[in-house]
Amino acid sequence: MKTKNLGIALVATVMLMIANTNSATLDIGMFSTGNFIVDGGSTYQPTQSTFGLTTNTTVGAGDNFYGSFSTPTDLTNYGFVLDANNMYTNNQLGLEMSVTSQAAPFFFTVTLFDSAFTQIQTYTANTSGLTSTPTFVALTPQVGSNDVGGLITQVQYLSFGWDGAGAVNTTLSKLQANVIPEPSSASLFALGVAGLVALRARRKS
Repeated sequence: MKTKNLGIALVATVMLMIANTNSATLDIGMFSTGNFIVDGGSTYQPTQSTFGLTTNTTVGAGDNFYGSFSTPTDLTNYGFVLDANNMYTNNQLGLEMSVTSQAAPFFFTVTLFDSAFTQIQTYTANTSGLTSTPTFVALTPQVGSNDVGGLITQVQYLSFGWDGAGAVNTTLSKLQANVIPEPSSASLFALGVAGLVALRARRKS
């Protein structure tokens, strides 16, 4: 009987682990053809493909592009609320990026806008340590950059700008947020099974 209880407890634990690892990140928008529109008035034009937006050129400080995701996204559903410093920092926001070659690590700036193209917040990051394997690169919010009044409930536009100059071959795949998963039916079921096993074992002891 102990073996049976142990087996049930093990299954419940595995189910709970699987449930809690699902939806660990939110894909806010893909930078690929048909999903992200690069404005024709941008300083330079990255190449669009199914992999994302690729820059393979010599960029200058201030070079940027911007565009629109297909639909607005409400980030308050994923824990993004203002903290004591008036910044949306509750969850980690980042880009999935890869770099094939670069003259040196470059800093860049990402600014989010709402559906009315009002600035929400500006973030910074750099290409240091990136390789040809797509990697999540965390974005650091800039203090005071969200004072314009953009709505975190309507994230739709994004601008990307280089803060340095030089040759770089990089691909931006998607904008992501590390989210706090809500309890799913699988996790609730697993917790219930684990509780029953514990209760049964306690009664027999």
